[in-house]
Amino acid sequence: MALWELSGKNLTLQRYWEFERISGVKGHGISFESAIEAKKFINELLSEEGLSLDDMQVIIGTEGLSQDKTDYSYKKIESNFSYHSLCHIYSGVFVDSSHFYNDQILCLALDAGPDHVLDPLVWDKFHYLAAYVNNGRMQRFPVPSPAIFWALLREKLGRAEGTLMALGSASRCQLRISVPACPRIMSLKDRYLAIQWVDQVISTVRSVKPEDCDLKFTGIDDRFSFEDNQISMIVKVIHENSLAVVTETIEQALKRFDVEPASLFLSMTGGFALNCPINSLLMKKFGFKGFLAPPVVNDSGMALGMGLHYADHNYPGFSFRLGTAYYGKFAELNDTIIDKYRAIIRSVESWNIDTAIEDLLKGPITWFDGAAEIGPRALGHRSLLADPREEMSKTRLNEIKQREWWRPVAPIVDSRMVNECFDIEGDSPFMLQAVPVRDKWLAKIPAVCHLDGTARVQTLKETDSPRLAALIQAFYQHTDVPMLCNTSLNDKDEPIIDSIERCIVFSHQKRINVAYINGVRVELNFEPSENYKFEIQREKICSFFSSASFEDLEKINPYALTREELAIYCSDPRLQKFSLTNRGDVDKLRKIFRLNQRSKGESAKVMNWES
Repeated sequence: MALWELSGKNLTLQRYWEFERISGVKGHGISFESAIEAKKFINELLSEEGLSLDDMQVIIGTEGLSQDKTDYSYKKIESNFSYHSLCHIYSGVFVDSSHFYNDQILCLALDAGPDHVLDPLVWDKFHYLAAYVNNGRMQRFPVPSPAIFWALLREKLGRAEGTLMALGSASRCQLRISVPACPRIMSLKDRYLAIQWVDQVISTVRSVKPEDCDLKFTGIDDRFSFEDNQISMIVKVIHENSLAVVTETIEQALKRFDVEPASLFLSMTGGFALNCPINSLLMKKFGFKGFLAPPVVNDSGMALGMGLHYADHNYPGFSFRLGTAYYGKFAELNDTIIDKYRAIIRSVESWNIDTAIEDLLKGPITWFDGAAEIGPRALGHRSLLADPREEMSKTRLNEIKQREWWRPVAPIVDSRMVNECFDIEGDSPFMLQAVPVRDKWLAKIPAVCHLDGTARVQTLKETDSPRLAALIQAFYQHTDVPMLCNTSLNDKDEPIIDSIERCIVFSHQKRINVAYINGVRVELNFEPSENYKFEIQREKICSFFSSASFEDLEKINPYALTREELAIYCSDPRLQKFSLTNRGDVDKLRKIFRLNQRSKGESAKVMNWES
């Protein structure tokens, strides 16, 4: 949820809330119990800004909150394109409006599929979009998206996309058997084609045995199990085909608009834009003028895109610049919190930069500073920081977060020194590029180097985050290394921590000696840790969300449609004229599902069931 202020034609983002950080449920796929509960929740958040829903002039993108203030114009605008993908496009091309009005931009909005809740007719629209911007004029056009391959891979292999990408580059094992090129997925109507191809890739790689080494695949990487070597081979195939799809899309766009890459900014949005290696390869291959993307490239950026889309259609020529990533919640450390956790706090004192360097040299520290960064990546305000010169720093951070030993952690580097240490053009403020570490630095900063010699870089300027910039500068003066290890402040399967109470308890549970909270050094006491436990209450705000029981689900779905069938039913509003509690309707639905399955991705057949 985004809070905007418009003054004349100057648009500013005041605050940005991500519900998963409030509820503690990663991904937060939970609806409100009712519109009444939604309003209470929103007013709780707005009260922190001294506001309420009554103070809002317009509400964008959420129906049912206010009959008089809710804007529905998005339903009438550009009916050929999915609203979801349009919002991704707008979050990319307007991240700095000066580039929109004065430069050329090629923006790709690539994800697994659009949202159908606000856009019930989405099946009849283009799902994946690109836009070419030339001095304030934008042309949009449909493109294929490889993102669905990664979503399918996550479901079939049971590992998150980020883990899979890391394993793909970590192991040196590579498939030698040829696999057919991937299909071009233009919409979710083509999902069966995507399923077929991903299944073929997986079965091809799974068919190889260790004795096939050097014949069907390159040598086994002994640092990994054979299964992990196989997964790495699968990921490499998906990666190479994804890169081919996006490269082909860009080449066609350059030809269509008769433009040279050197005069263009590349903007990447949608969940696929979290693929840092591909972002960097595209920048290197084409030599674009620069890279534009918000920190909320995935669906956490919908509220950003909705606001910018609304502004462009109602206040053309408006001015906006995102600037930093630090628009999230602000939490204050107070005496009440300190007293509550006094038993595990040894001391509380104002921070001293020399002491902070001493703490870093001893091991990882917790860093909780100011307003939270927005998006899925920790960008230095809800982070674990450590010394990048020691391989043990990465080992310790992965132990804290219960991650595999080969998972990389990122460097957060003084922007003035980034080109000295890494092969990158320009800045990377939101950690969306993975670039080679320069040879002379590989041995100096082993904790932030991926096993393939790259690093997922975040650059930082003093104006972005003064306290953190001062810490990095002091570390540089002390060690001649202008960066720190940075990974997100959270445990396995947990969203980034946004509560000071959870921050203190997490640090204590993980035996992190010191937590720096808004410029205050909180040293922890581990003497009673074996017998001392805290119950962390979920914030009262979470009671506003619904939680259906299994009994409720049995009432809703008495004829036991499968999870996949329910997913299809929920994602196609045309199917929802059939009742899940009516046996005759369920029989019709199952017939439709069988027809869909038999068609194996032939779009016309899949979607022509109504006839």
